Amino acid sequence: MTISREEQRFPTRNYPYRKGGARMAAPAGAVPPEANVLYRRVGGIDTLPRPMDAGELGRLDDPFGRLLRSGKPFPLTARQLIAAFDALDATADALPQQLVFLVADGGHIPWSLETDRLQRGFRFVIVRGKGDFLVLVSSSTLADSVADDAFLQIIGWDDTNKVFHFYERLTGTYFWAGMSSHALQPATRGKGPFDSHVNGATVMKELRAPWVHWHAPQAGINENALAPGDPLRNDPLFTSRVTAERMETEVMRPGIRRWNAARIARAVDADGAWNDVRHFLRQAVTDTTVNLATSETASHLIEDDTPLGPPLSFFLNRDTLFGTLGLEPDDPADADIVVPGLLYRQCLARHDVHRSDGSLRIEGDSHFAFLVPEPAFEDTQLIDALVLAGLLTRRFVAALTMTDFPNPVFSPRRAALLRFVPTVVKGPNVGEALEREFTEAVRAASAQQSNGADSPEREFLSNFETADFEAASRERIAQYLRQLKTGMDDPETVDGWFRLAEYRRRRFRRRKLAEFTLTTPLTNIPETAAALRMNALGRAEPAGIGEADETQSSQGETS
Repeated sequence: MTISREEQRFPTRNYPYRKGGARMAAPAGAVPPEANVLYRRVGGIDTLPRPMDAGELGRLDDPFGRLLRSGKPFPLTARQLIAAFDALDATADALPQQLVFLVADGGHIPWSLETDRLQRGFRFVIVRGKGDFLVLVSSSTLADSVADDAFLQIIGWDDTNKVFHFYERLTGTYFWAGMSSHALQPATRGKGPFDSHVNGATVMKELRAPWVHWHAPQAGINENALAPGDPLRNDPLFTSRVTAERMETEVMRPGIRRWNAARIARAVDADGAWNDVRHFLRQAVTDTTVNLATSETASHLIEDDTPLGPPLSFFLNRDTLFGTLGLEPDDPADADIVVPGLLYRQCLARHDVHRSDGSLRIEGDSHFAFLVPEPAFEDTQLIDALVLAGLLTRRFVAALTMTDFPNPVFSPRRAALLRFVPTVVKGPNVGEALEREFTEAVRAASAQQSNGADSPEREFLSNFETADFEAASRERIAQYLRQLKTGMDDPETVDGWFRLAEYRRRRFRRRKLAEFTLTTPLTNIPETAAALRMNALGRAEPAGIGEADETQSSQGETS
């Protein structure tokens, strides 16, 4: 395949540095694909790619699927794809609205001769729609290239079948990699695109302001990140880019809600049975995936007297506890945890914080300080929707979420409760049946434990059986926040928080979702350092026996 002059001149805009993701290249020995033929290769089902038959093509009722089966030549570059959608403007399939976003994990690092070789990870996200944005295109910034390294991936919403379809251009044609429901099936979970789209939804890791790696209002990805003479400076896609808050509010959150709503609508069958209950509840007690959050403070602006507020989601699950359950403090200032810039700068120096693409080293923290994994919106929104649908009660959700609540992510204690979730529940009220069967199983397990055992089962039961669970939960949260405030100015406490943040980043980096080495800052803390957790006094401490399990993968919560 011919490599363009632009690809030769700007190799750092290609994609070889990507660590994971939905690569579906045909294995050795496969027949070379034909042009203008849509192939399928669903990981876990299809050993080799094969052309899709007429019946399969007919079931692709998303806008991109309909485009591919229209009989017209396949648009093989991002620019051709845009033109193909533009040509639909006078038809029933018209998607006249287009937004272009730019994301790059090294996009806020200014270009210089020293950083010329830095693998910044530039890529466009182009969305098309009419009211709702139904097509999402993830593209290399080499928008006229057909080379495989100049990746082109498409996700389309099928409103007939209520699923997303996942496609990728490879070797001069397109491959269908599956649909949302494949993410939940044992044979295909964690395979192909579902190693990152682990629940079948679209993914935007940085789903909260200030959107650290995106072109955003707080920090743009601008010409100063590009080499002089880089034609991207004048590319219409680059010059028409819009900021990330629109990606969050107009594309990602509505798309996740749409898929979660479809799942819930199918949860209970015609016989009144709620099947695959664990597919839902694992998103309440485990981290099927995570988002990334940061402070609102640019790290290079932090001085000794700069107040730095770590994201509240580092300390607790704000979306579920405060949003779904309404357990937020009466005074919002009670939840303002702020550390002095001096202590944070000391942590940066002590732990040798830097960024790297694997070759070049960039001193300092991520562009916005204190980057940490947080509970994923696709998890928290699903739980919120299950409560609104009457399938989960607020008491049950509170009892689950308040189990080990100072550890909103990577909590083996909370994850241990998944084993008590039944696979199927039946009854006139399946929500009540689930709650009853779950609590009975937890009580039985607790009865077998020694007196005084500090177990997740007993913590859950204490939460669940408290008469006024809302008042009790609110008071526990208030006490915890007060304890956090007592440590804000203490060097040892802040250093513990920093080490805990790095431990959680380390857990994130082991997942396929961590596609780029520049996504998180790095430190001199060994990858093999002991596991940490936050205790109810707001202090980081070594994880207890049985709580240091590092084996959970991004799909590890699949039982």
